[in-house]
Amino acid sequence: MKRFLVCFYSFVFMSCMFITSAFSITLSDTVFVNQTSETASTAKNIAMNNARRQILFNVLSQYTDKDEISELIKKSSNEELMNIILSTSVANEQISSDTYSANITMDIDNEAAKRWLGANNIRQWVPALESVETFTASIVVLNGIVDLAELKRITRDNNVIIDVQSITGNQIVVKMPLNYRSRFTTEIHSLGWKYTDNGGVLQVWK
Repeated sequence: MKRFLVCFYSFVFMSCMFITSAFSITLSDTVFVNQTSETASTAKNIAMNNARRQILFNVLSQYTDKDEISELIKKSSNEELMNIILSTSVANEQISSDTYSANITMDIDNEAAKRWLGANNIRQWVPALESVETFTASIVVLNGIVDLAELKRITRDNNVIIDVQSITGNQIVVKMPLNYRSRFTTEIHSLGWKYTDNGGVLQVWK
């Protein structure tokens, strides 16, 4: 029976694998801003600066120490942080005489972020834009096929290769593209999964 369950887990989880020719997940995030100031122009400027800081924290905290990146962002100038942003897009923009609100999306320049963190002596593992580097995740699937179905949907939607390293009982060890790590942790967290980094290995459970 145990052997059958191991084979079953292996079969189901291996079906999560999707082949791509290259991994090129852009580091990006979207935040909602709603800012009031003396004028709409001033409100928009403040909102953009705040959005940039929040997005940089949201994304880069996945690749370095959260306290260190938070402190670095606080002490950095708006001009310095602008140099790390690759592109900005705005949706659902609303402007009144003294208020500005919108959904702000920013793409981060991977290499600029790596240089910035390195120059400030912050240990980081920000991936290159296109990378074959991988990270290891140890995933506990206590609910069997239900948990596996969630993970399958996440990887299918992102067209990601999962390399199964081992299966022991309800624990599966896999490797995934390093530049998928941020999106993976964000998506599993939204579904109620927990995770922590243990010496570079992402521990995942529910």
